[in-house]
Order: sequence, then C-alpha cells, then structure tokens
Amino acid sequence: MVAAGITLLMYYKSKDTTELTSFQKRTLMGLRFISVFLIVFLLGTPLLKTIKKIVQKPVIILAIDNSESMKGYGDQDDARSRIPNLISELRNKFEDNADFIGYTFGEKLTTLNPEPGFNEKRSSYGNAIQEIYNRHFNQNIGALIMVGDGIYNQGENPVNTAQKLNFPVYTVGLGDTTVYQDTRINDVRINRTAFLGNRFPVEIDISYQGVTNPFIDLKILHNGKTVYSETIQTPHKTGFRTIQTYLDADVKGLQYYTAVLESSQDERNKENNSHKFVIQVLENKQKILIISNGVHPDAGALKNALQSQVNYEVSHFTSEPYPSDIKLYNLVILEHIPSVSQSGREIIETCNEHRIPILFLVGAQTHIPQLNLVSKGIRLEIQAGNFEDAQPYVNEGFTQFTLSNNLRDIFDRFPPVKVPFARYELSPEWSVIANQRIRNIETDRPVMAVSNQDGHKMGIIFGEGFWKWRLYDYLSNSNHDSFNELFDKLVQYLALRDNEDNFIVNFQPVYQETEPVRMTAEVYNDAFEPITTPEVRIILKDSLQQEFSYLFDKGNQFYRLDPGLMPSGPYTFQATTEIGDKIYSEVGEFAVMPVNFELLENQANHRVLYQIAFQTGGKFYQPEELPSLIDDIQSNSNIKPFHYFQNMMNEILNLKWIFFVILVLMSVEWFLRKFWGIY
Repeated sequence: MVAAGITLLMYYKSKDTTELTSFQKRTLMGLRFISVFLIVFLLGTPLLKTIKKIVQKPVIILAIDNSESMKGYGDQDDARSRIPNLISELRNKFEDNADFIGYTFGEKLTTLNPEPGFNEKRSSYGNAIQEIYNRHFNQNIGALIMVGDGIYNQGENPVNTAQKLNFPVYTVGLGDTTVYQDTRINDVRINRTAFLGNRFPVEIDISYQGVTNPFIDLKILHNGKTVYSETIQTPHKTGFRTIQTYLDADVKGLQYYTAVLESSQDERNKENNSHKFVIQVLENKQKILIISNGVHPDAGALKNALQSQVNYEVSHFTSEPYPSDIKLYNLVILEHIPSVSQSGREIIETCNEHRIPILFLVGAQTHIPQLNLVSKGIRLEIQAGNFEDAQPYVNEGFTQFTLSNNLRDIFDRFPPVKVPFARYELSPEWSVIANQRIRNIETDRPVMAVSNQDGHKMGIIFGEGFWKWRLYDYLSNSNHDSFNELFDKLVQYLALRDNEDNFIVNFQPVYQETEPVRMTAEVYNDAFEPITTPEVRIILKDSLQQEFSYLFDKGNQFYRLDPGLMPSGPYTFQATTEIGDKIYSEVGEFAVMPVNFELLENQANHRVLYQIAFQTGGKFYQPEELPSLIDDIQSNSNIKPFHYFQNMMNEILNLKWIFFVILVLMSVEWFLRKFWGIY
C-alpha cells in the first residue's frame, strides 16, 4: 500500500506527467512501484529459510607405533619397510572418497611422519586411542588402522579404552611373538635422598621366562665396585621376584649405582639385564629436640629409633628448663603438648616464627582445644567418651615419601593405639600417611599426617601407645627395622628444611630423559621479601665438561628456567645473581637418567591388537596381509559418506543482489524520465 500510494502520488496526481502516453506512464509507475515495494519490504527485515545439504566424507585414520621396541632385533626391517608403501597406498585409494589422516604415537600422539624413526622411549596405545577419539569426536570416522607390536608400557590398557569407540579398528601386528629365554630387571625402587652414614633401602623387581639354569646372579655396582650380590634361585622356568636390601650411604653427593643380572642363559635381549639408579646423599646432621609432658614410653621408643641413625643428634627433655635457643634444632617433637599444665606457647611461637618443623604426639594429656589453635589446619571435635582403640592402615594415596613393602605389610598388623574419639577435620595442606581401622572397619580418620604450609612443615600422630609397634616389630622379625624405618622417614621428611638464603635455586636431583629439565630460582632482599629485579644466570656442565649458558625468565615472585630435554648423564651447575653490590652464587648437581622401558620387553603382544580389533568390529592382520586390509576397508558398506540437512534462516537484507535490482530499477526509471522529457 505504501508503494502504491507513493507511485500514484508521483504519476497519477502529478501535472508533469500529462504529456506522457498511457504506456509510458504505466511503465514508469511499474518501475517506481517495484523499487519502492522492495525498499519497504526490506525495511521489515524478512527472513529467508534455506535447507542446505551437507556431505561428510568418511575419515580413515592411520596410527603407527613409533616406539623403540618396534626396531626389534634387525629381522623386522622387512615388515617395517612396508609402512611407507602402506601410507602411500592408503592416500591414493581413499583420496577421492575419504579424508585420510595419519599419526605416529609413543608417549604422545603426533602428526604422521612418512618414515617413522621408531625412537620414542615409551608407548601408550591407550592414550593414542583416547586422543584420536577426542580430536575426531562427532566426525564420520570410517576406520582406525593401528600398526604396531602391541607392547605398551604407559597408560591404561588399550583394550579398555577401545570399548568406547563407535568405529572399527583394524590392527596390523609387527614384531616377533616368539618366547625367548630372558631375564630382566623390571624396576628399581629407592628413596631419592639419604643421609650420610645411614643405610637406605633398595627394592629390585626381576622376572624371567624360559630359563634353564636354576640360578641367576644379581649384583649392585657403585663406582665399578660390587656393593651387593645375591644368587637367586629360579625353581620354575617363568617367575617374578622382588629383592630387598639395604646399602650404605657413605659418600655425600649424587651417587650412581647399577643393578646387574648375570645369567648364563642364551638371551636374545640383554639390554634389560641392567638398571641404573641415582641417590642423593646429604651430609647434614639433624638436631632433634623431644619435649615430653612427663616420662612416657612413646618418647623412649621414638628416641631409640632415631639414635640408631648416625645422622641424628637427639635431645630429650621431660621438664623445664628447656633449651633456650630453639632455633638450633631442625625438628621439635612435642609429646602431649599443649596440655593443661604445659601450653608450650613460647616454643610453638618460636617454631612458627623461624619455620622450625614440629611433630605433635597426641595423647590423653593433650589439651585438644589448644591443639586446634596451634596445629594449622587441624580441628578435632571431641564426641562422647575420650579415647578409643584404633589400628593403623596405610593410605595408598600418600606420596610425600615411600614405605618399603616390608613396612607396609607389618603396618596393617601393628597393635592398636589410643586415639581421640572425635570428628576430624584436616585442611587440604595436610597429607595423611595412615588412617584408623576401628573394629576391623577402615575409616578416613587419620592416625599420622604431615603438612607443608608456606615452607613450615608439621606432623602429627593421633595415637598414644605406638611404643607397642616397636615391640611387635621385634616379635615378628627379631629386629626393629620396620619401626625404625617408619620414624626415620617421617623425621627425615620433616627435618629436611628448605633453603632460606637470599638466593635459592630449586631443582630435582634426578630427571628422566623423557621429561624436560625445569628449575626455578628465588631472590630475596634483606627483609626476606621476594624480588625479581636482578638477572639470574646459570652455567650447566655435562660429563664432558661442555658448558651451556642460560638466563632465567622472570616471573611475578620467582624465576623459571626450562632448557627442555637433555641427554642422559651427570650435570653440575653454577647459578649467580647480583643483589645491590653483593654477588650470590649457588652450585649443585643433578642427573638425567636414561629411560629403557622399550628395552624391557621385545616380545610382541599381538593379543592386545587382536582384542582391540575384535571388540570394535575390525580385524587383525599380519604384515603380509596388508593388501587384504585395504580391500576389506573398501568393501565395508558401513564406511560411506554421511549426509545431513541443515536448516538455515538468513535475512533477505543480507542478499547483495537485491540492492543491485533496486539500483537498476531506479536507474532505468530515471533514464526514461529524462528520455521522455520529464524533469
């Protein structure tokens, strides 16, 4: 109506159009009506509904195991040489009808290299499957082709991971599945730190298969000398053993050891007969102060355990006067303090001020309300009754330090101790070593716990009567080794304080060659406030005395250095910084250990590959069956393009050609008006 009104006003009522013929007038009126109509129509922002057909090609994914175990022993070269041809043929066969995507995998999934180097130190089939699933979620995956030997040494069982897949997995098994005679060291477990003069535990897992000799010799070498040897009997052809022993920490610094299996077996793989490990030996003698609220056998048992270690100097006080300079001690143990008669306020305040670690031993004399105030993150709400009997059991999630298998075994059988009958609340900063088992019911109430809050370490034992653990250990094993180990590791963790100098370099004493070497540095002014103004430089030296210079990156309150992956071997460093007119220097050493997971097992595990293929609707192939693999994928009727329609709503105003139509209509009208003499 608007368009018609404007058109009539201009041409029907206008006196300028009296000289036009009826044909000319109708032509101009038509052009004006259409152009005005389109303009008014577009001002209403009309929508145009369209239906778009989308075709999604199937995706064919190839994933190749790039780990070292794929190298085999040299006779697998022919099988591996088929891989480049397989890649090329898959691209050619499916380039028109499917999208081809290739990956290699070891520890991580990476873009396909047409000629894999088979140099990854670990292999995780489960991670590769999960990562492919995540990257191509909601895509039309036609098939996944996995080529490898089936040996995985990291991550979840790939058979379990593959259960979630909704597309077939075709597997190609490389490698040798023949069972050969083999003896190997699977793992060596140690604590990374020991004190000079102490003995530290070593646990070695060994396995053997197909052996004919009933004896295997195990040796541990240190600086080329044998420090431990044992002849292991192998009553069966296949078996597994864990060897436990103790070594003397008699030299400070990083100490390098090698566990070696010597066997007369005709072994094909001898790379897994040795395992190198490193331990850091500290020479600091720790001063321990025990303050008891009277005489108690728990303090005596604890003192005896610590005095059996040469690196502890233990002082025990049962009444005042206490030592005046608490700052001289590395750890303060408060037995049944705070109590009603002895608050220990000055001692605790001094420890808090100077970040001296504290170990609380809770008993019947402990004043629980006062303990709640000073224990930083622990709250006990006493319920009906006072104390009850509870046995300890190890918290498997505790990682601050490790407990030997012998200690773990006897820990769960220790006699019960008297624990507060209360509701326990611990802040996240606390890590529980052991929980309470009450009437054979395992609870989440802690017996032993430690924390590290802003550099101040604390420990607590919610139990009176642990002296009975020492007696039980002797009755079971004719020694106190397990009891001594428990309290040695607890005290060692608490007493080992962080550096409090103006310049601190933080690093790990041992890195794996598959993980980047990362270090941090802290710089403090005289008020012990963190600053990041000065530059921090470091020089690393390897075993060949080659030097590598780096500059730390500045953060908000500390410095970072990430030189990345480094070759295995020992390294020393010297880091320097300048604060005002003073130059500070820190020296240290660390080791980068070789990773030999891929050398432990060379027997291909085609069973895993078969199971993955079977449960996903795929198929397992030998290398010589690769042509059949491509034919089977092409003939699989389920691998086809996926069609779907998408409704789309667009504003007609966005169609550019509409504007050109309006422009043409108005231009023609203008031209005709001029041509016919209407101005």
